Amino acid sequence: MQKSSKEQKKVFFSTMEKLRKSQSLKEKLIPYIQINYPSLLSNPTRKQRITECCNLVTFRRYLETWDVQLVSSNFCKYDRICIACATKRAMRMIKKFKEWIESHDLYNKQRYYIVLTISHKQWDELEDLMKRLQLYKSRLSKAYRNSKRDKQKTKSFFAQFDWMVISIEIAHKWKFWWHPHINILACSDNDIPIESIYQRWTINPDLLEEWKKITDWTSYIHNIRKIEIKKDHFSRSWIWEVFKYAIKFSDLTVEQLAQVMVAQHKHQYRFFETYWIFRWWKLAEWCTYDWDWSEWVFLYDNSKKDYEMINNNDKSLVI
Repeated sequence: MQKSSKEQKKVFFSTMEKLRKSQSLKEKLIPYIQINYPSLLSNPTRKQRITECCNLVTFRRYLETWDVQLVSSNFCKYDRICIACATKRAMRMIKKFKEWIESHDLYNKQRYYIVLTISHKQWDELEDLMKRLQLYKSRLSKAYRNSKRDKQKTKSFFAQFDWMVISIEIAHKWKFWWHPHINILACSDNDIPIESIYQRWTINPDLLEEWKKITDWTSYIHNIRKIEIKKDHFSRSWIWEVFKYAIKFSDLTVEQLAQVMVAQHKHQYRFFETYWIFRWWKLAEWCTYDWDWSEWVFLYDNSKKDYEMINNNDKSLVI
Protein backbone atom coordinates (compact mmCIF):
# COMPACT_ATOMS: atom_id res chain seq x y z
CA MET A 1 0.00 0.00 0.00
CA GLN A 2 1.43 3.34 -1.08
CA LYS A 3 1.97 5.80 1.73
CA SER A 4 0.94 9.41 1.48
CA SER A 5 3.47 12.16 0.94
CA LYS A 6 2.63 13.48 4.42
CA GLU A 7 3.55 10.14 6.04
CA GLN A 8 6.76 9.92 4.06
CA LYS A 9 7.82 13.39 5.13
CA LYS A 10 7.06 12.58 8.77
CA VAL A 11 9.38 9.57 8.69
CA PHE A 12 12.06 11.51 6.87
CA PHE A 13 12.09 14.55 9.16
CA SER A 14 11.93 12.39 12.29
CA THR A 15 15.00 10.46 11.15
CA MET A 16 16.88 13.61 10.23
CA GLU A 17 16.20 15.07 13.66
CA LYS A 18 17.70 11.96 15.29
CA LEU A 19 20.79 12.37 13.12
CA ARG A 20 21.15 16.03 14.07
CA LYS A 21 20.90 15.18 17.77
CA SER A 22 23.51 12.48 17.32
CA GLN A 23 25.89 14.89 15.58
CA SER A 24 25.35 17.57 18.23
CA LEU A 25 26.10 15.13 21.05
CA LYS A 26 29.17 13.80 19.27
CA GLU A 27 30.63 17.29 18.84
CA LYS A 28 30.57 17.74 22.63
CA LEU A 29 31.44 14.20 23.67
CA ILE A 30 34.55 13.54 21.57
CA PRO A 31 36.58 16.58 22.79
CA TYR A 32 35.59 15.80 26.40
CA ILE A 33 36.76 12.18 26.06
CA GLN A 34 40.02 13.22 24.39
CA ILE A 35 40.84 15.47 27.34
CA ASN A 36 39.61 13.34 30.25
CA TYR A 37 39.71 9.73 28.99
CA PRO A 38 42.19 9.68 26.07
CA SER A 39 42.66 5.90 26.30
CA LEU A 40 39.09 5.36 25.08
CA LEU A 41 39.96 6.85 21.69
CA SER A 42 43.55 5.66 21.51
CA ASN A 43 42.55 3.22 18.78
CA PRO A 44 42.66 5.33 15.58
CA THR A 45 40.03 3.19 13.83
CA ARG A 46 37.60 3.55 16.72
CA LYS A 47 38.19 7.30 16.87
CA GLN A 48 37.67 7.70 13.13
CA ARG A 49 34.45 5.66 13.14
CA ILE A 50 32.94 7.68 15.97
CA THR A 51 34.07 11.00 14.49
CA GLU A 52 32.74 10.27 11.00
CA CYS A 53 29.56 8.44 12.07
CA CYS A 54 26.58 9.42 9.88
CA ASN A 55 28.45 12.17 8.08
CA LEU A 56 26.97 10.78 4.86
CA VAL A 57 23.44 9.31 4.79
CA THR A 58 21.25 7.94 2.01
CA PHE A 59 17.47 7.56 1.92
CA ARG A 60 15.54 5.44 -0.56
CA ARG A 61 11.89 4.68 -1.19
CA TYR A 62 10.94 1.00 -1.44
CA LEU A 63 8.56 0.05 -4.21
CA GLU A 64 6.91 -2.84 -2.35
CA THR A 65 5.83 -0.88 0.73
CA TRP A 66 6.49 2.69 -0.42
CA ASP A 67 8.40 3.23 2.82
CA VAL A 68 11.04 5.94 2.87
CA GLN A 69 13.97 4.64 4.92
CA LEU A 70 17.54 5.44 5.76
CA VAL A 71 19.32 2.63 3.92
CA SER A 72 23.01 3.41 4.18
CA SER A 73 25.47 5.42 6.19
CA ASN A 74 28.88 5.15 7.80
CA PHE A 75 27.51 4.05 11.17
CA CYS A 76 30.04 3.69 13.99
CA LYS A 77 27.93 0.90 15.62
CA TYR A 78 28.76 2.10 19.14
CA ASP A 79 25.10 2.26 20.13
CA ARG A 80 25.94 2.76 23.82
CA ILE A 81 27.00 6.35 23.10
CA CYS A 82 25.59 7.11 19.64
CA ILE A 83 21.94 8.15 19.26
CA ALA A 84 21.87 7.35 15.54
CA CYS A 85 23.31 3.85 15.97
CA ALA A 86 21.10 3.18 19.00
CA THR A 87 18.00 4.14 17.01
CA LYS A 88 19.03 1.99 14.06
CA ARG A 89 19.62 -1.01 16.33
CA ALA A 90 16.28 -0.51 18.12
CA MET A 91 14.32 -0.39 14.87
CA ARG A 92 16.04 -3.53 13.61
CA MET A 93 15.17 -5.32 16.85
CA ILE A 94 11.52 -4.28 16.66
CA LYS A 95 11.40 -5.51 13.06
CA LYS A 96 12.85 -8.86 14.17
CA PHE A 97 10.42 -9.00 17.09
CA LYS A 98 7.49 -8.49 14.71
CA GLU A 99 8.72 -11.29 12.44
CA TRP A 100 9.13 -13.62 15.43
CA ILE A 101 5.61 -12.95 16.71
CA GLU A 102 4.21 -13.66 13.26
CA SER A 103 6.26 -16.79 12.59
CA HIS A 104 5.35 -18.33 15.98
CA ASP A 105 1.72 -17.15 15.87
CA LEU A 106 1.93 -15.50 19.31
CA TYR A 107 -0.84 -12.94 18.84
CA ASN A 108 -3.29 -14.78 21.10
CA LYS A 109 -1.02 -14.90 24.13
CA GLN A 110 -0.96 -12.46 27.04
CA ARG A 111 1.93 -10.01 26.97
CA TYR A 112 3.42 -8.10 29.88
CA TYR A 113 5.87 -5.27 30.35
CA ILE A 114 7.87 -5.50 33.60
CA VAL A 115 10.29 -3.05 35.22
CA LEU A 116 12.63 -4.22 37.98
CA THR A 117 14.70 -1.70 39.92
CA ILE A 118 17.41 -1.93 42.55
CA SER A 119 18.00 0.23 45.61
CA HIS A 120 20.40 3.10 45.04
CA LYS A 121 21.66 6.13 46.92
CA GLN A 122 23.10 9.45 45.94
CA TRP A 123 26.70 8.41 46.55
CA ASP A 124 26.53 5.05 44.73
CA GLU A 125 28.97 4.64 41.84
CA LEU A 126 27.65 3.44 38.49
CA GLU A 127 30.01 0.46 38.34
CA ASP A 128 28.89 -0.76 41.79
CA LEU A 129 25.22 -0.50 40.81
CA MET A 130 25.82 -2.27 37.50
CA LYS A 131 27.69 -5.07 39.29
CA ARG A 132 24.69 -5.63 41.56
CA LEU A 133 22.20 -5.40 38.71
CA GLN A 134 24.12 -7.93 36.62
CA LEU A 135 24.22 -10.28 39.61
CA TYR A 136 20.47 -10.01 40.14
CA LYS A 137 19.78 -10.50 36.44
CA SER A 138 21.89 -13.67 36.50
CA ARG A 139 19.90 -14.98 39.47
CA LEU A 140 16.64 -14.21 37.66
CA SER A 141 17.86 -16.03 34.55
CA LYS A 142 18.97 -19.05 36.54
CA ALA A 143 15.62 -19.24 38.34
CA TYR A 144 13.82 -19.04 35.01
CA ARG A 145 15.91 -21.76 33.36
CA ASN A 146 15.65 -24.09 36.36
CA SER A 147 11.88 -23.65 36.54
CA LYS A 148 11.55 -24.88 32.96
CA ARG A 149 12.84 -28.28 34.05
CA ASP A 150 10.11 -30.84 34.73
CA LYS A 151 11.86 -32.12 37.86
CA GLN A 152 12.16 -28.65 39.43
CA LYS A 153 9.82 -28.55 42.43
CA THR A 154 10.08 -24.86 43.29
CA LYS A 155 8.90 -22.76 40.38
CA SER A 156 9.87 -19.16 39.74
CA PHE A 157 7.26 -16.49 39.05
CA PHE A 158 8.88 -16.12 35.62
CA ALA A 159 8.33 -19.82 34.78
CA GLN A 160 4.82 -19.03 33.49
CA PHE A 161 6.27 -17.04 30.60
CA ASP A 162 6.85 -18.79 27.26
CA TRP A 163 9.48 -16.26 26.32
CA MET A 164 11.17 -13.18 27.71
CA VAL A 165 13.19 -10.35 26.22
CA ILE A 166 15.30 -8.58 28.84
CA SER A 167 17.17 -5.30 28.47
CA ILE A 168 19.12 -3.10 30.85
CA GLU A 169 18.71 0.67 30.76
CA ILE A 170 20.89 3.26 32.46
CA ALA A 171 19.23 6.51 33.48
CA HIS A 172 20.34 9.37 35.70
CA LYS A 173 17.93 11.64 37.56
CA TRP A 174 18.98 14.62 39.67
CA LYS A 175 16.77 13.34 42.50
CA PHE A 176 17.65 9.63 42.30
CA TRP A 177 21.11 9.86 40.69
CA TRP A 178 22.29 6.74 38.84
CA HIS A 179 19.35 4.51 38.13
CA PRO A 180 20.14 1.34 36.15
CA HIS A 181 17.13 -0.96 35.86
CA ILE A 182 15.77 -3.99 34.01
CA ASN A 183 13.03 -3.88 31.36
CA ILE A 184 11.26 -7.13 30.42
CA LEU A 185 8.83 -8.00 27.65
CA ALA A 186 7.23 -11.39 28.35
CA CYS A 187 4.52 -13.63 26.93
CA SER A 188 2.26 -16.11 28.74
CA ASP A 189 -0.96 -18.11 28.42
CA ASN A 190 -1.85 -17.07 31.98
CA ASP A 191 -3.83 -14.02 32.99
CA ILE A 192 -1.51 -12.68 35.70
CA PRO A 193 -3.24 -10.77 38.52
CA ILE A 194 -2.15 -7.15 38.79
CA GLU A 195 -2.81 -4.70 41.62
CA SER A 196 -2.76 -0.92 41.25
CA ILE A 197 -1.01 0.96 44.05
CA TYR A 198 -0.32 4.31 42.42
CA GLN A 199 -1.65 6.01 39.34
CA ARG A 200 1.24 4.81 37.16
CA TRP A 201 2.43 1.71 39.02
CA THR A 202 0.91 -1.76 39.18
CA ILE A 203 2.38 -4.73 41.06
CA ASN A 204 2.05 -8.49 41.52
CA PRO A 205 2.55 -9.96 45.03
CA ASP A 206 4.38 -13.07 43.79
CA LEU A 207 6.73 -11.02 41.66
CA LEU A 208 7.33 -8.69 44.60
CA GLU A 209 8.36 -11.54 46.90
CA GLU A 210 10.64 -13.15 44.34
CA TRP A 211 12.38 -9.89 43.43
CA LYS A 212 12.99 -9.23 47.13
CA LYS A 213 14.58 -12.66 47.45
CA ILE A 214 16.71 -12.22 44.32
CA THR A 215 18.05 -8.86 45.57
CA ASP A 216 18.79 -10.15 49.09
CA TRP A 217 15.81 -8.21 50.44
CA THR A 218 17.25 -4.86 49.40
CA SER A 219 14.87 -3.98 46.53
CA TYR A 220 11.14 -4.18 46.14
CA ILE A 221 10.03 -1.52 43.63
CA HIS A 222 8.72 -3.02 40.40
CA ASN A 223 6.06 -2.43 37.81
CA ILE A 224 4.10 -4.95 35.75
CA ARG A 225 1.41 -4.11 33.23
CA LYS A 226 -0.45 -5.91 30.49
CA ILE A 227 0.14 -4.62 26.97
CA GLU A 228 -1.49 -5.14 23.60
CA ILE A 229 0.44 -5.87 20.43
CA LYS A 230 -1.44 -5.09 17.26
CA LYS A 231 -0.20 -6.24 13.89
CA ASP A 232 0.62 -2.72 12.75
CA HIS A 233 1.66 -1.22 16.09
CA PHE A 234 4.86 -3.02 17.01
CA SER A 235 6.80 0.15 17.78
CA ARG A 236 4.15 1.58 20.08
CA SER A 237 3.01 1.06 23.67
CA TRP A 238 5.68 -0.32 26.03
CA ILE A 239 7.51 -2.40 23.43
CA TRP A 240 9.81 0.50 22.62
CA GLU A 241 10.87 0.68 26.29
CA VAL A 242 12.49 -2.75 25.98
CA PHE A 243 14.09 -2.37 22.56
CA LYS A 244 15.18 1.27 22.71
CA TYR A 245 18.50 2.69 23.85
CA ALA A 246 20.48 0.99 26.59
CA ILE A 247 21.41 4.51 27.65
CA LYS A 248 18.79 7.16 28.31
CA PHE A 249 20.50 9.97 26.43
CA SER A 250 18.04 12.67 27.53
CA ASP A 251 18.94 12.06 31.19
CA LEU A 252 22.72 12.05 30.88
CA THR A 253 25.15 14.93 30.54
CA VAL A 254 28.31 14.61 28.45
CA GLU A 255 30.31 13.92 31.61
CA GLN A 256 27.91 11.16 32.71
CA LEU A 257 27.81 9.61 29.25
CA ALA A 258 31.60 9.47 29.29
CA GLN A 259 31.42 7.61 32.62
CA VAL A 260 29.08 5.07 31.05
CA MET A 261 31.50 4.67 28.14
CA VAL A 262 34.40 4.08 30.54
CA ALA A 263 32.45 1.47 32.52
CA GLN A 264 31.29 -0.32 29.36
CA HIS A 265 34.81 -0.32 27.92
CA LYS A 266 36.12 -1.85 31.14
CA HIS A 267 33.43 -4.45 31.88
CA GLN A 268 31.69 -5.12 28.52
CA TYR A 269 28.22 -5.32 30.04
CA ARG A 270 25.49 -7.26 28.26
CA PHE A 271 22.45 -5.04 27.87
CA PHE A 272 20.12 -7.41 26.01
CA GLU A 273 19.15 -11.08 26.39
CA THR A 274 16.43 -13.41 25.09
CA TYR A 275 14.94 -16.55 26.65
CA TRP A 276 13.01 -19.68 25.67
CA ILE A 277 11.10 -19.24 22.37
CA PHE A 278 13.16 -16.14 21.55
CA ARG A 279 16.47 -17.77 22.38
CA TRP A 280 19.10 -17.72 19.60
CA TRP A 281 17.29 -15.12 17.54
CA LYS A 282 19.48 -12.91 15.40
CA LEU A 283 18.96 -9.39 14.19
CA ALA A 284 17.81 -9.19 10.60
CA GLU A 285 19.59 -7.01 8.11
CA TRP A 286 17.82 -4.10 6.52
CA CYS A 287 14.89 -5.16 4.33
CA THR A 288 15.71 -6.35 0.83
CA TYR A 289 12.78 -4.78 -1.02
CA ASP A 290 13.37 -3.40 -4.49
CA TRP A 291 13.73 0.35 -4.46
CA ASP A 292 13.08 2.95 -7.08
CA TRP A 293 15.90 5.10 -8.41
CA SER A 294 14.86 8.12 -6.38
CA GLU A 295 17.39 8.59 -3.62
CA TRP A 296 18.31 11.42 -1.28
CA VAL A 297 21.92 11.75 -0.17
CA PHE A 298 22.95 14.16 2.61
CA LEU A 299 26.37 15.24 3.82
CA TYR A 300 26.88 16.79 7.25
CA ASP A 301 28.42 20.27 7.07
CA ASN A 302 30.37 20.99 10.28
CA SER A 303 30.45 24.70 9.59
CA LYS A 304 26.66 24.91 9.31
CA LYS A 305 25.97 22.19 11.92
CA ASP A 306 23.40 20.66 9.61
CA TYR A 307 22.91 18.25 6.71
CA GLU A 308 23.13 19.48 3.12
CA MET A 309 21.58 17.59 0.21
CA ILE A 310 24.18 16.60 -2.37
CA ASN A 311 22.02 14.43 -4.68
CA ASN A 312 18.30 14.67 -5.31
CA ASN A 313 16.30 13.03 -8.10
CA ASP A 314 12.90 13.68 -6.55
CA LYS A 315 12.40 16.83 -4.49
CA SER A 316 8.81 15.97 -3.57
CA LEU A 317 10.01 14.32 -0.37
CA VAL A 318 11.72 17.29 1.16
CA ILE A 319 9.69 20.24 -0.12
